[in-house]
Amino acid sequence: MSAPRISYYAHHVGSGHLRHARRIIDASVFEVQVTSTGPNHGTLLPAGTNYVSLTADVHPEQTTQPATGGYLHYAPVGRHITERFATLNQAWKRFAPDLVMVDVSVEVALFAKLSGYRVAMRRMPGKRSDKAHAMAYDIADALFAYYPQELEDAAHLERYAHKSHYLAVPRPAAALAQSQDSSGSADAGTLRGKVVVQTSLGSSIGQADIVRAAACASQWTWEVLGSVNPDGSRIPENLRFHGLVPDPAPFLAQATVVITSSGHNAVSAAAACGRPVLLIPEERPFDEQRCYASMLQRATGCLMLDSWQSPANWNMILEQTAQTDRFALARALFIDPEEFTGRLRSMAGDLVAGASRC
Repeated sequence: MSAPRISYYAHHVGSGHLRHARRIIDASVFEVQVTSTGPNHGTLLPAGTNYVSLTADVHPEQTTQPATGGYLHYAPVGRHITERFATLNQAWKRFAPDLVMVDVSVEVALFAKLSGYRVAMRRMPGKRSDKAHAMAYDIADALFAYYPQELEDAAHLERYAHKSHYLAVPRPAAALAQSQDSSGSADAGTLRGKVVVQTSLGSSIGQADIVRAAACASQWTWEVLGSVNPDGSRIPENLRFHGLVPDPAPFLAQATVVITSSGHNAVSAAAACGRPVLLIPEERPFDEQRCYASMLQRATGCLMLDSWQSPANWNMILEQTAQTDRFALARALFIDPEEFTGRLRSMAGDLVAGASRC
């Protein structure tokens, strides 16, 4: 029997969607096609990946988009949109997928469903009870999430548990060994040490916010990885901005405390480093990061601040964080790679079998 064929649509904003596509490829049990905006993104996908480049869905002359009654999030008109969906349709026709996994777009999920394919739509954290998300969740054959079911919102499970699959995250090869007791916290002798801040791409963090925090906790050294919004603030001697780095793991592993945004892949990287973590969500549509941080806090007891603008005694917050269980996030999020593959195979197998009975 031939391997199931999965066409994986990866949203072009942020690198996380393509990293998820790579995990599907690395499972080595499917034939995988990846579709996304722009050229193949270098090292994010393996050499030889069946990659389809889509025309961008924005245009310099685009100023407005037609009203859709709230049933679609983004539906501009124009030749570039026609070309984009024609390319997508032709790619699917050539590849003949058994399943289209959409990470993530209401419009692509609807288009795939109307084109006659089985559709699995990614479920993400956030306040997603709007009409567009509800429609996509209703028409999808399955929903999949990259977190465990224990983190899920009860209202979502009440309506969609029958079609929801919780794939979680395969434990990274570089992740430190998990600890089953809570004694794995930073030694008190390391307090007032090094803070490593990890932001998300397209960061909404202002440079002045981090400068203010570093100035308040001047006995700590601060290393910032990722993008921030520069504003000309005077940078204190204990603070360094490194910008985007290819591999944050070496920085994170040396931290006394990791402060991270609550984007999915940022949290996973922080969990893998085995250091105490403080979550500070960034502003995102549908309150995605704040909801994810709250989910994780409830499940693991990890510390979080609502935002960088929240009043905080930074020395106290950092000292408290340094004493927390440094393996709590990893235990909550990660599963063995073989189990991840098994869950993925089970979801795809159920949908492909369902299609064959139609």
